[in-house]
Amino acid sequence: MSMLTLALLTPLLIKTSHTGFMPERWARSEKCEVFNNEVILTRTYGKRALYFQFPYQADTPETLTELIELAREEKLVYQDNHLCDGPSTVIKAADDLVIYATGGCGAPKKIRQGPYSFALRDIASTFCPTTH
Repeated sequence: MSMLTLALLTPLLIKTSHTGFMPERWARSEKCEVFNNEVILTRTYGKRALYFQFPYQADTPETLTELIELAREEKLVYQDNHLCDGPSTVIKAADDLVIYATGGCGAPKKIRQGPYSFALRDIASTFCPTTH
């Protein structure tokens, strides 16, 4: 597989949300993968999954990549989170750059602060509305 093919198959932004510990039939999760020109959303209800695919356009194919690179320079702030087994949401760039994470079970909440990180969170929330 060529590097170009691999790059096209790798999401640029990923948002995951989970309801936390509960009986399986009540459990809900969402995984949202934002690529250069489409979004793939997977919603799981218990053991059943639904897949959605949405096209979108940006000014240039590099727009999202540029936002990620600019967000990389913004400060990541940590906050205490003592909740365990609760709902969670994580937003990361494909290279594991944390944009937002609820934390829990001893892991702190993480929020990257700045206009570019805010833009990425907004993009993720537009395409992937579930946040726990």
